[in-house]
Amino acid sequence: MGTEGGAEAFLDGLEGEIAGRLRRHDWAATPLGPIQGWPQSLRSAVGLMLAALQPAHVAWGPALTCLYNDGLIPILGAKHPDGLGRPFAVLFAEIWEEFRPLVAATMAGQAQHFVDRPVPLASRPDRPMSWFTFSWTPLRDETGAVAGFFCAATETTEKVLAERALQARRESDLRESRTEAGRQRRLYEAILSNTPDLAYVFDLDHRFIYANEGLLRMWGRRWEEAIGRTCLELGYPDWHAEMHDREIDQVVATRQPVRGEVPFTGTFGRRIYDYILVPVLGADGEVEAVAGTTRDVTGWQETVAALRDGEQRLRLVVETARDYAIFTTDAEDRIEAWWQGAEAAFGWSAEEVVGRSSAMTYTPEDRAVGVPGREVEAASVAGRAPNIRWHQRKDGTRVFIEGVRTALRGPDGRLRGFLKIGQDVTERRRVEEQLRESEARFRHMADSAPALIWMTDAGGEVVFANMHFDHVFGCPAAEMLGRGWLRLLLPEDRGAFEAAFAAAFRARRSFRAEMRVHDRVGEARWLRCEGVPRLDDAGGFLGYTFCGVDITEARLAAEELEQRVSERTAELVAVAETLRQVQKMEAVGQLTGGIAHDFNNMLQGVAGAVELARRRIAEGRTEQVPRYLEAAHQAADRAAGLTRRLLAFARRQHLDPRPVGPDGLIAGMADLIRRTVGPGIRLVLDLREDAGCVLCDANELESALLNLCINARDAMAEGGRLAIGTQRLPLSEAEVAGQDGMLPGEYIVISVADTGTGMPPEVLDRVFEPFFTTKLLGQGTGLGLSQVYGFARQTGGRVGIESRPGEGTTVRLFLPNRPPAEAPAPPPAPAAALPERAGAGEVVLLVDDEAAARGPAAERLRELGYRVLEASDGPTALRILGDGAAIDLLVTDVGLPGGMNGRQLSEAVQERRPDLPVLFITGYAGTALPPGHEVIAKPFALEALAGRVRSLLAAAAQAGAARPAGA
Repeated sequence: MGTEGGAEAFLDGLEGEIAGRLRRHDWAATPLGPIQGWPQSLRSAVGLMLAALQPAHVAWGPALTCLYNDGLIPILGAKHPDGLGRPFAVLFAEIWEEFRPLVAATMAGQAQHFVDRPVPLASRPDRPMSWFTFSWTPLRDETGAVAGFFCAATETTEKVLAERALQARRESDLRESRTEAGRQRRLYEAILSNTPDLAYVFDLDHRFIYANEGLLRMWGRRWEEAIGRTCLELGYPDWHAEMHDREIDQVVATRQPVRGEVPFTGTFGRRIYDYILVPVLGADGEVEAVAGTTRDVTGWQETVAALRDGEQRLRLVVETARDYAIFTTDAEDRIEAWWQGAEAAFGWSAEEVVGRSSAMTYTPEDRAVGVPGREVEAASVAGRAPNIRWHQRKDGTRVFIEGVRTALRGPDGRLRGFLKIGQDVTERRRVEEQLRESEARFRHMADSAPALIWMTDAGGEVVFANMHFDHVFGCPAAEMLGRGWLRLLLPEDRGAFEAAFAAAFRARRSFRAEMRVHDRVGEARWLRCEGVPRLDDAGGFLGYTFCGVDITEARLAAEELEQRVSERTAELVAVAETLRQVQKMEAVGQLTGGIAHDFNNMLQGVAGAVELARRRIAEGRTEQVPRYLEAAHQAADRAAGLTRRLLAFARRQHLDPRPVGPDGLIAGMADLIRRTVGPGIRLVLDLREDAGCVLCDANELESALLNLCINARDAMAEGGRLAIGTQRLPLSEAEVAGQDGMLPGEYIVISVADTGTGMPPEVLDRVFEPFFTTKLLGQGTGLGLSQVYGFARQTGGRVGIESRPGEGTTVRLFLPNRPPAEAPAPPPAPAAALPERAGAGEVVLLVDDEAAARGPAAERLRELGYRVLEASDGPTALRILGDGAAIDLLVTDVGLPGGMNGRQLSEAVQERRPDLPVLFITGYAGTALPPGHEVIAKPFALEALAGRVRSLLAAAAQAGAARPAGA
């Protein structure tokens, strides 16, 4: 059965028999269901499987339904094609019982790897056993749960059979060499009887039956004088003669050589001799004589002593090298020497290992496949062989050794044994494996993500792109590397995007852009691209990590919405957009929902009151109109309050910073706080007279403290204790590290502590999120702590909070201590009521792009006797000035369209009229204004605006009168 168009897109470009069968198979009849419903994680795994060069299969779902690639067909034999879509237990019935525990472990999340694993296959009746090296990797679905596993296999049957045949040949050759060694040993014994050293033969009665010329000269005797005599009869000391008698009896009894070193005084003087006694076997195999050779080693004593001293020093070096596992073996790989480093690495003492094969240190699986023997053979042939693998310790644990096996040969070139030196790098190996696993998880996560993810290097070249590029653009990820991804951008957008990215790249700052791209069918789509710099542990720049999300539908909806909403809504959206970050997607949803909820309530108050006012005017009942207009005004005030709290959280509200003594401010608020929290809560003030001074907006600080006290009151429904304190605290550079905007120095800490219910960790993590609240619906907006957070950050400090359930909560405001250069200026006196006509025909240029805001303001100023010129943007205002209009005051909104904001307009105007007073209007402190500027924040009362206009014109007139004539 075929699939609907697009459902099998992940099979596009894949060739082969299985790819075709996957498209045609009736998947609805299997536990996997129709291919249209397959999750992306399964599709990605199947795509990886089909692209694999080795035999591979995927088992998915509770039934472990199997899908496989073309490489597995020869292994399945007659089971194909009916095996496609069958459960694992059915497809591999002959091995199911043996592999069932391993399957369960894999489905529990444990990856499996098998090397040369024997597997009986029913599909091969002519071969009872086959061998494979394969891995099982757990596959996780979109929820993160293991939903199946991926198997990639390589058949090693021929290799295993060849290695076994080689091992059999080696064993046969070893048996033959031992037979040859016996023949050669008899030959060597015959040769030694004619050595130029002292050579001799004893009969079983301990009498000499042969002595070579060298021995006769040492005795100073002729052949007939020496042969047939014993050592004692030839003048040997008693102890010397008795020693040789014992040794001859020992050789006869054991048929083993005896070797020794002995001093002897003969015609050559006193010398030191090294000797060996060996049995001579007759034709019947019995010992018929004892032969010996003796060598003068007197001259070697100093050499031997020097060698022993050097050996002792070398042994001392080796024994103290505990960071390295060092040991030696003989030519048969039996351990001869075992130093402390080896004991530390493997756990066995020298007494436990000497004489045993070094294979005991290898893992059982390596021993089973003959790894120790192959390593010995490689070192014997090449002189050295790498030894980099897992080994087994005495306690059964594993240790990863990175080292080498070196062949030791004598002067004659004969193999004497092996030296093994290795370092325990287990921790480094585990870290590397964790890094590889982490990289694999990242790649799987990135390829499974429904977003474009890519990375650049430090030069800006793309070095990684996930598989979503193929899904969206029909381009393999490999084609996106380097600068290839730029061809996806529309030509008209490419230049601006590259310039913005280059600026962010040079500054090493976060990057965000929205651009248009071509999708796989050539249609233009909007893409939001966000990138952050990637740094190493030392802070070195590595490149950028980017995430791209298709926002076409959201963009179209936003464009439509922008045409219908007011400037206020646009500003709030800007606030919400500023707050929005990739890691705070949940907070963004809560923010927009909270704004919509509260503003709908307030807009409903305005709309309802205005509608009733209209009705009453139409009915002629105007006496009730003021009450409805007052209700609308109150709703608008509440909306303005909500806006201020949002701007405080976003650190975009306009502040009036002045030196403020926190102790005096808190003491002055004490009565207000007591009335607010009620008589059931005891207020305790712990204030320091020398707490210092902070530069902040006093009203915002009072609002922040009152918010904290209200939260504390709500947490102490049964009453309690509320403590407010101040202290001075110096913070070092290390202590402010990671706190954006904070500088090292002295801070004033204002603490608000309650004995209320406290908060669990999951609530504590979210308390500063806008609109997050634990209070019942209607009892709080969730902006109180957000406002406190924004105020603290905008003032150059931060806010900290500690809380535990049942133990209360403590909130601390850290504000920079900034002693005032002069005493705080007293607050301005309230403006007197304006007369009916406050102006005298002065000309005011009013610039605001929002007609609904500009119109009422202009009308009120005209009522007061001013002449008002209106403009909706900066270029229009400049044209009015260019036409020769005489302007006495410029009143301009900060945020203007047309490419020129209010500050730029004021700078352009004051280039022509440096003495012209300017009053800024703003609802958002996103644009920096000139020092000492005059500003009024939206929303404002028309009377407040009129009062500011009057005071500015009066001040300008006074300044003009004070200037000398002609100045």
